[in-house]
Amino acid sequence: MTKLEIPLHPKLEKILGYPGLAPRVVFYFEPGSDTLMYDDGHSSGSGNSWAYLIWAAHPSVKPHLLRLEGSLLLLDRRERKLYAATREQALAALKEAGATQIELEGVPAHDPGHTWKEAQQMLADFVSWLGSNVARKAA
Repeated sequence: MTKLEIPLHPKLEKILGYPGLAPRVVFYFEPGSDTLMYDDGHSSGSGNSWAYLIWAAHPSVKPHLLRLEGSLLLLDRRERKLYAATREQALAALKEAGATQIELEGVPAHDPGHTWKEAQQMLADFVSWLGSNVARKAA
């Protein structure tokens, strides 16, 4: 696995549509169906493809992802680090994370989801955060 030096929003997994509590989650984009998928070793599903595309096209992210064609993105939620991984590496990392989901500090046990307005605001805040992150790096 390769650690990626990409700025991580504190709620990246939530913005990308991951509803679970597992300590590690894998994201991958299926270009044929234009769908972002997630898998935490316990559950899988489709994420927020629009949020992913905005994030992936951002200047602070895009150069890193272009080098990783075919790789999966593994987010370690405990360490707040993102890795590029092969399918085999991702499966091993999810298995290593444990067979039981844990409740992470500060993460509610149940996420009821968001209204459309809340989701729009979260995405707008995310885009603003990305912009300010690039400005900080350029300074």
